[in-house]
Amino acid sequence: MKNRLIFIIITAFLSFSNAVSAQIDTTFWFAAPWVTPSHANNVPVVFRLSSFENPTTVRLYQPAGTFDTTVVVPPNSLNSVFVSHIINTLEAKPANTALDYGIKIEADTLITVVYEVVTNVNNPETYSLKGSNGVGLEFVTPFQTSWNNGSYSPIAPKQMFCIVATEDNTTIWITPRAAIVGHPTGITYSITLDKGQVYTAENVTQATSVSGNNLSGSIIVADKPIAVTISDDSVTNSGGGCRDLMGDQIVPVEVVGTEYIVNKGSMYVASNEGIYVVATENFTEVTITTINGTSTHLLNQGDTWNYVITEELNHVQADKPVYVLQASGFGCELGAALLPPINCAGSSQVSFTRTNNQSFFLNILCPTSAVNNFLLNGSSTLVPGSAFNVVPGTGGQWSGTQISFNTTDLPSGATNLIENTSDFFALGVINGGAGSGCYYHYMSSFIRRIYTDAGTDTTLCNGASSIALNGDIKGATTTGIWSVVNGTGTFQNATNLTTLYYPTNSDYAQGELTFVLTSTGNCNAVTDTMRVDFIQAPIVTVDTDQTFCKNNIPTITISGGVQFATTAIWSGGNGGAFGNPNDLTTTYTPSPLELAADSVALFLTSAGSFFACESDVDTIVLHFTPAPDVFAGPDLFICSDETILSLSGTIGGATTTGEWTTNGNGAFSPSQSNLTTDYLIDPADIASGSFVLVLTSTNNQDCLAEVDTVYVNVTAQPTLDITSQDSICSTSALIPLSGVISGGFGAQWSTNGFGNISDVNALNTYYNVSSVDTTLGYVDFYLTTVGVCSGQMDSIRVYFVNAPVVNAGPDQLLCENSAVQLTGQISGPAPAGMWSSLGTGSFVPGNAFLSTIYFPSAGDILNGGVTLLLESTNNYGCVPENDSLFITFKEVPEATFAVTPVCQGANANFIDQSTFSSGTITNWEWNFGNGTTSSVNNPQHVYSNGGNYTVQLVVTADNNCTDTITQNVVIYHLPVPAFTNTNACEMNAIYFTDQSTLSSGTVTGWHYDFYGMGNSYVQNPEFVFQIPGDYPVTLTVTSSDGCSASITQNVSVIQSPDANFSMTPNPALVGQDVYFQDLSSGTNLTNWYWDFGDGAADNQQNSYHDYSMGGVYTVVLTVTDANNCKDIVSRQISIELLPVLPTGFTPNGDGENDVFIIRGGPFRSVDFKVYSNWGTLIFETNDYTVGWDGTHKGENAPVGVYTWTFVVEMGNGQIVKKSGDVTLIR
Repeated sequence: MKNRLIFIIITAFLSFSNAVSAQIDTTFWFAAPWVTPSHANNVPVVFRLSSFENPTTVRLYQPAGTFDTTVVVPPNSLNSVFVSHIINTLEAKPANTALDYGIKIEADTLITVVYEVVTNVNNPETYSLKGSNGVGLEFVTPFQTSWNNGSYSPIAPKQMFCIVATEDNTTIWITPRAAIVGHPTGITYSITLDKGQVYTAENVTQATSVSGNNLSGSIIVADKPIAVTISDDSVTNSGGGCRDLMGDQIVPVEVVGTEYIVNKGSMYVASNEGIYVVATENFTEVTITTINGTSTHLLNQGDTWNYVITEELNHVQADKPVYVLQASGFGCELGAALLPPINCAGSSQVSFTRTNNQSFFLNILCPTSAVNNFLLNGSSTLVPGSAFNVVPGTGGQWSGTQISFNTTDLPSGATNLIENTSDFFALGVINGGAGSGCYYHYMSSFIRRIYTDAGTDTTLCNGASSIALNGDIKGATTTGIWSVVNGTGTFQNATNLTTLYYPTNSDYAQGELTFVLTSTGNCNAVTDTMRVDFIQAPIVTVDTDQTFCKNNIPTITISGGVQFATTAIWSGGNGGAFGNPNDLTTTYTPSPLELAADSVALFLTSAGSFFACESDVDTIVLHFTPAPDVFAGPDLFICSDETILSLSGTIGGATTTGEWTTNGNGAFSPSQSNLTTDYLIDPADIASGSFVLVLTSTNNQDCLAEVDTVYVNVTAQPTLDITSQDSICSTSALIPLSGVISGGFGAQWSTNGFGNISDVNALNTYYNVSSVDTTLGYVDFYLTTVGVCSGQMDSIRVYFVNAPVVNAGPDQLLCENSAVQLTGQISGPAPAGMWSSLGTGSFVPGNAFLSTIYFPSAGDILNGGVTLLLESTNNYGCVPENDSLFITFKEVPEATFAVTPVCQGANANFIDQSTFSSGTITNWEWNFGNGTTSSVNNPQHVYSNGGNYTVQLVVTADNNCTDTITQNVVIYHLPVPAFTNTNACEMNAIYFTDQSTLSSGTVTGWHYDFYGMGNSYVQNPEFVFQIPGDYPVTLTVTSSDGCSASITQNVSVIQSPDANFSMTPNPALVGQDVYFQDLSSGTNLTNWYWDFGDGAADNQQNSYHDYSMGGVYTVVLTVTDANNCKDIVSRQISIELLPVLPTGFTPNGDGENDVFIIRGGPFRSVDFKVYSNWGTLIFETNDYTVGWDGTHKGENAPVGVYTWTFVVEMGNGQIVKKSGDVTLIR
């Protein structure tokens, strides 16, 4: 086992690159594993901070916890920050728990950080923090698989890996290779950590050398960056019994490599010193080469290959990335280191301090070309090239050595610097002895990243003499080389990052070149590309010239294109306007000057040439041609009786052809294509009043058709109408002449008579009658038009007629309520007359009809008669004639009757109350409004339906005069009784629901007769029949009008169940199960409902229930059968409390806990006694309602402890015996 702490300070510098690499960084994350204190304690623990040439301020803190400290480290110095005081909130325990213990370290310049478990001599270890190379998204854990954890108690050491999150809400998926605390083998699970939280996956067994019991190959995947620590506590080596803590911070999969070199240590042969190769991908082939040959192994992801080292130098080569963990040391003392890959790793300088006089070895690996270029403290002899051997399997490219140094060459406590002047190297330190312990660690850079930038893509004009290339390479190397894809030009210097390329014509012809910048050095090459696209000088193109007719100038669209320039601008013209001269496709509106000039030239000029190429111009010419000249002729005015028009049009200019069209319905003859032609007028043209004839040019080339229009206005053939009367009295000396002519035409009268016309050109004039005219008996007149449509004529013959003869008709005798029918007669050619009355009646439909009706007024009737006159009209100039007649009126009876409203189906009594003062009524005619009649004076009538009926009575008197009266009679509706009832069960309430209806009015009364067993006068009653059977139930309902009706329905009452149950036990104790057994009888019982009286219920047939409080409870059982008939039974149960006594009481008279009394019950009997601590009986009672009040023989008993006993018989006969003590307090 390790006997004392061995610590080496190692500082690495990068002289060939400014990139931050593993171990050397400004930011570190760490999850501290827990170490058993049962071996050699788990404290002190310390963070070792090493600076370089600059002083640095370092902050160590827990982002999720409370620890936070800041220290300053001088240049090239070590600062140890002890954190033992927070060990319980630093170590990541317990397992399977998210904890706030993660450490973040931030420095303002580059440092290295080592976490050291110092302990109290034995079982120490150091963990090298990897900085940015220790943070990633995917890890596969490497562990030794050869040995078990040592046996210590009470806290057994374990194998584990610990995770710290660098961001909030980080999801991590873990697939353990062996069973861990809380999770089985091989089952992926997820956890979520916030920034600074840690999580430990801890092996459940110490037998980690057994297959399936080791965490090596466990897979960790996160959605945000994490850091992982592996730790194997008190590992027991088989070569000598040493037990050592082994661990390291590992790197993510993206950082591990495929090629490693292993230096053998100084362990016993029986210790089986070796390496552990862990694959990160499936189907990984690993080959290990020594001077004795090769060994090959095929691994899948997570598999571990333990290879025992027997040779000094070993070469590991894999076809996919692998982890290599080496277990090495002195004798049986173990150290562990995660080896860096040899490609793109290492440092150019490493500074270290030897802190003791024990054996001290340096493992040095470097390219073979650099073996002679080492300086140790400025000496070239301490690390000679002759000390190196070529590593087998590297083709001579790599060499390695292990050199032991005495205290003369490297004194204890002195700072040392090893450097290589030509290349990077890897440096590991082994310090210690076979009986003292071992520290093994690699401090050179773990991996160096390369960042290559070839520059941004660009575009150049064709013909450029050279292309400027400005690349940049940072990180592990700053050198590179340029190449070109498919180019034939030459580089000024391909190895200069900033250089020139000289293109050829074929480069221009292919239009583009892709340049590749590739990093050089001992790391994997990293490339970037930059593309150059070639363009010519700007090329402007426009559309071809365009020609437009001057009458067909649209919004002219001109369009052009431009290449290799940002835009192009239109210009030119003579007063015209561009839509937008900055748009490649725009519009142009020519000016009148340009149209008059017949053409205009427009120019498109490129602007904004790429890379200052010259502008280009292209021209488009717009040509303008004359439009056709069309003349159709003058407008025309025609009369509606015309049928043909002659047309003669002319066309000149761009064409000489044309075509006639019209909006009319006529036709062109011989052809509408002839400029000189006839138009055949259609009657519809005349009817429309106007139409147009259009001459349109044809064969217009690029011109729009031109048109000219002849507007044809149709003057309607006038309508003549002589409005004079065609008859006149033979005694008239003048005949009035009148007429109408449409269209405003002039008029001219003429006649064949022997008289004369006053004014022959006036529409309204007179004719002077001669005696010859009256002798002939008539005169003819003619009216003729004058104007556009002349010669139109109308005529009339006027007859001479004699005076009319009038006859009004004979006198009449009528009933005073009768209308007077009049039929007058008048002679003449157009007989017409007008009636009038000396009374105040009215004529219908009017008094201008010879045959009409006169309705006498009350005044006419009161006067007993009235005189009516008929006078002639249409007398043709003759004097009007008249005639009269007299109407005498007879008295009429007055009809009236009375009837009382009755209910539907009852006799309605009709009482005649008509009167007649001058005679007697001899006849009655009744119409009852429902299709039935009667001729008796006071009839009775039964209505089978209720409602409103219109009844009419007509009475006739002995003078044959009649009178009629119509009255509305109301017959009340009978209600329609109906009811329903609920399920009828014996001894159960039956609910009756009224469903009676009434078409008019409301039901206001109800009477239920329950077969003589009861009555109810409510609308919806309930009733209970005591025994089953059929019962006729009668419902009588009464309306608001007093009409009643009844219905009888049979109600079948069925037998109800008989509810019954038992309770066992009764009485019962609080909390004791009571069995409730249903004992009900009946047919088809379907439901049971228990109400236990304490708020609880159940619906099982038989039930168990316990009561939480004492008392008497009423238990109710309701049973229901298939007919929904119910019965209810209730019983009481007594719940008793077991007797209890308090442990103390205070008889101080404050009303609280003043009496020491038995609680519980009820009890049948009690025997309660209280004794002093000397055994003296202080108090006794057999009444459970009486307790001890703290007195004895009338005096207050002293404060103290008293003994009691009781024997209690419960209500159910149970005997309870108890004893105890009670403290009396005052």
